[in-house]
Amino acid sequence: MYTHMSKQYSSVSMSSREQLPTLKITNGHCTAEIALFGAHLLSFVPNADATERLWLSETAVFNKSKPIRGGIPICWPWFADIYPDKDASDNTKLPAHGFVRTQDWQVIEIAESTDATTITLSPNQLGLYGFSEKLLASVEFTFSKKCSIRLITKNTSKQALTITAALHSYFNVTNIHQTKIIGVAGKYIDKTNASAAFEQLLPYLISSETDRIHLQDENNHFDFIHLICPDKKISIEQHGHDSVVIWNPWQKKSKTMADMQDNSYIDMLCIEASITQGTILAAQQQHELVQIIG
Repeated sequence: MYTHMSKQYSSVSMSSREQLPTLKITNGHCTAEIALFGAHLLSFVPNADATERLWLSETAVFNKSKPIRGGIPICWPWFADIYPDKDASDNTKLPAHGFVRTQDWQVIEIAESTDATTITLSPNQLGLYGFSEKLLASVEFTFSKKCSIRLITKNTSKQALTITAALHSYFNVTNIHQTKIIGVAGKYIDKTNASAAFEQLLPYLISSETDRIHLQDENNHFDFIHLICPDKKISIEQHGHDSVVIWNPWQKKSKTMADMQDNSYIDMLCIEASITQGTILAAQQQHELVQIIG
């Protein structure tokens, strides 16, 4: 049972993964776990089928020396090396995916009802790497029959500010060779092929190293995606994004990553709700990047 602000919460308890404190959620619809380091969702298991939706590396590091491999990392206020309003040549010294996934977050609020548990967290440090301290971030997790992750950015300054961001979700797909992606089509930028543009063939299957940015247009919005696996179906709903990133390192790259096993690429696939083109927030404006997993 978790105690915060002199109140006890029956669905939330304190736990840990090695050196990292976590929140464990158990309610009438699901179980889940959040690491306070990075506000990182580690697990979501609906009671309806008792099947884990998220992939977490068996060799993930839980000592704050590096980001956690798997689950849902939060990339903010930039994604990959896409630092808004800065020349790419200046980005070599920036940490990949922003500065909030490698710091502790604090609990702002826990709300419980008969149908859901909602937890709101915010990072301990803002205003790093040239970003304004007036640019605020928080994340709201709602656990029920589905899991909702809402990354909220508020521009409390008097001028417009730009961000890129992503919910870098790793999904447990059982077998990548037998997994089909439904709801993503059209052209994509292939990061494994000098960022050349290609048209996605259907059915959408993964058969090699994959790092693709699918940009939304008038014909493709990528709001509803389904992963069809031999023994499960994962539903993904997204809002507030301008693109979806699909990533799998495949075997050769997995072997170079200490926090992934050589063959762990077989049972994971990243489907990332992303802002890669940059979102401009006017003074006092708020933006929400949302992913709902079922």
